[in-house]
Amino acid sequence: MKLKDCLASYTVDFLKPLAALCGCQGVTRKAEFIEGIVAVMTSPEGVRQQWEQLDDLSKAAVAHAVHNGGELDEAAFRARYGRMPTRPKGRWSWQQKPIRLDLFLYNRRIPDDLLPLLESWVPRPEPFRLQGSPRAPKTVKQGRYRLELLRADTEIVGQQDLAAFLRLVGDGQVRVTSATRLPTAGTVKKLLPLLAEGDFFPIEGEKIKVADTIRPVGLTHFALYGDLVQRSHTLTGSKLELTQAGREWLHTQDPELLLDAFETWTHSNGFDELSRIQALRGQNARRTRLSPPSSRRERIIEALSWCPVGVWIDIEDFFRAIRIWQLDFDVELTPYTNLHIGPSAEYGWLGEYGDDTYWRLVHGLYILAVLWEDLASIGALDILYLPAEEVDYYADAYYYDMPYFSRYDGLKYFRINKLGAYLFGQEAEYTPYAQTRPPFLQATEDLLVRIVAPQVAGQADRLLLSSFATPIDDESYRLDLDSLLTALAEGRDLDAALEFLTQWHEGPMPDAVMRLFADAKARGQAFAAPKEALVIQARTVELAQMALQDPKLRRFCKLLGDRTLVIPANRERAFRSRLRELGYVVPKS
Repeated sequence: MKLKDCLASYTVDFLKPLAALCGCQGVTRKAEFIEGIVAVMTSPEGVRQQWEQLDDLSKAAVAHAVHNGGELDEAAFRARYGRMPTRPKGRWSWQQKPIRLDLFLYNRRIPDDLLPLLESWVPRPEPFRLQGSPRAPKTVKQGRYRLELLRADTEIVGQQDLAAFLRLVGDGQVRVTSATRLPTAGTVKKLLPLLAEGDFFPIEGEKIKVADTIRPVGLTHFALYGDLVQRSHTLTGSKLELTQAGREWLHTQDPELLLDAFETWTHSNGFDELSRIQALRGQNARRTRLSPPSSRRERIIEALSWCPVGVWIDIEDFFRAIRIWQLDFDVELTPYTNLHIGPSAEYGWLGEYGDDTYWRLVHGLYILAVLWEDLASIGALDILYLPAEEVDYYADAYYYDMPYFSRYDGLKYFRINKLGAYLFGQEAEYTPYAQTRPPFLQATEDLLVRIVAPQVAGQADRLLLSSFATPIDDESYRLDLDSLLTALAEGRDLDAALEFLTQWHEGPMPDAVMRLFADAKARGQAFAAPKEALVIQARTVELAQMALQDPKLRRFCKLLGDRTLVIPANRERAFRSRLRELGYVVPKS
């Protein structure tokens, strides 16, 4: 829309002060006001003179709009500068008095014929750079008190925990619920002792409430939606099994495989972290339409890619940066919100709160969930935090059921570590700790394997050892023929087990160990299970003999008993085709 058209929508009372700012004197008609303003604002000298008379905040608003395609993003501008340019109060609250900025902006847009004049010389705003502290804050102020922050350095722990989780999946010990894909209580009970530092908060009591855990849920969803694991084809479909990518990463700890899983998880839509914010009700209501979770995660990851590495970033500064960088996202796709807090939509409907409250309770809490449950659990972010019940996350809204909005309310600072920098695209390479650690195993001629560096061995290593060796105590395992044959019978790979022992063994592997593995492998190959085959029964012995005597069929048909024919599955089509040529068919079952 051109400047003339924009001005035509204003009243004479609004235009008159603007015309006076442009030096228009002695005119009274609306058309004359418009003509005078346009003459000044569309001339290079006139528009520059008006620019020079703007206050600093108004200049910043024009510069923001000029270099943002002509549009003033009010949320981003407020986040950066704290407020909009001051406007005098009218007689009535709904009245707006004109200011010089109105010569440049109409409904937060620069008119089309004015924009080219400004683009050539209005200075581009300095890029906003988020700052962080190299030293971790130890306390945070909460009301009149200072509370001591809890700290979790996750880079090594997260990868160890992911490996332990995948090892547990490989053992067939992980199940998820069919509806939410949360790990079952039984799974969490098995997983928690295997986590290097447990969950972020201690689990109290015998009964485990899965919804209140963080690391087990984060690891499960990352592995499942990062295609490191998949649901097995069982009647219930709730058990998880390793994918080829999961097996390869577990074996190699290759960072490129982890990056592939991270990108797959980022773009997945199978699970929405919004459901983990217990204060937000109405998510599944009939009229609620939510944006794809991937569209939100992508914006958060992009914002993280712009953050400095290795410093502690205040979560409030990150909230502000997301809006300044215009990386905010939609959560609801409807014109009006259908979400509410607390048990009743009548009293907790978010539409009755302001935009800031809505953003904090929906966008803000969603961001916290992704940062903490997903990214900190896998080791990409180190965090400083408080228990949710000690935090006043947002005093302008009240949640009726619990003393906090979500279990993530207490996240105060985060730090992008080396793994995070690699996953977020800030570093081209990454060497995982698991590939650089020193040897930690020692085997003897009497087939005893000891963990000689317990601080180096992770729970995933202990799980793998116990899958083919008999535990004696926390650090000792016995190798014998029975344990290796049991591992073979359960489908485990003895070559991979021996490679693991050799890789992390101090010095040459004892000959007795090598002989034991060779003997077990030979015994495992003495009898072979038949491959999948088509088994059919001929009505008479003569028909079975006819098939065996046919020059084409006898090459792959085998006789079992008098009338039963066995055909390899990969030759089924050839068998049926030849049988049809002979004038017979085998109906599909």
